[in-house]
Amino acid sequence: MSTPSAIDPDTLLFVLRERPGANKEDESLALVDAFEVPLPGGGAAPLAPAWFDLIGDLQLRLVRETPETTFTLLADELHDLKLTAGEALDVALANLHRRHGEATVQPWHNLQRVAGRPGIFDSVYFADRGFWRARLTEHPGGVVVAAPRVDALLFAPASDIAAVGSMRQGIPRLQAEAGDYRLSSALYLFEDDRWSVLQPAVPAPATAD
Repeated sequence: MSTPSAIDPDTLLFVLRERPGANKEDESLALVDAFEVPLPGGGAAPLAPAWFDLIGDLQLRLVRETPETTFTLLADELHDLKLTAGEALDVALANLHRRHGEATVQPWHNLQRVAGRPGIFDSVYFADRGFWRARLTEHPGGVVVAAPRVDALLFAPASDIAAVGSMRQGIPRLQAEAGDYRLSSALYLFEDDRWSVLQPAVPAPATAD
């Protein structure tokens, strides 16, 4: 929960989380509707966080980080900052780079793995468009990207048929086995400066009645 103190834009960051069952085809920051959360002892309270469906089954959640803890940013607080969702993401990315630097790329089996500094989840760099623009200069035909876990962000050139094939088969399994770290089971294509869904998220398993 948030405190009533004024928000310092320098504290803005974000995380990515799974929205199970979602398959959003277009890339945009679509604000999630307010919902109710249960209260201890019964009853419920409304909550309107600054959470945004991004693409596929990925959801971007704005937060503010203090030395003591991390708070969910509320939609009203974002309004008070006089920032649009896109502007807030730009501020959060600038804060990410200032605190943790740029991501690096490391070989991982027949793929490439995006790595940040210890203390952050590597998946946040999915939203770093500048990073992916740099990859397009190396692979003009596009890159296929997966974030099966909050601590794993993988990619391969779209032209690498073998690597993309291994992603098609392996990413849903990596996501399913990730437990509390699970993120997206989809594959995404970054091409022509835009994201699209290459392979949709695996449908959530049916539950017994």
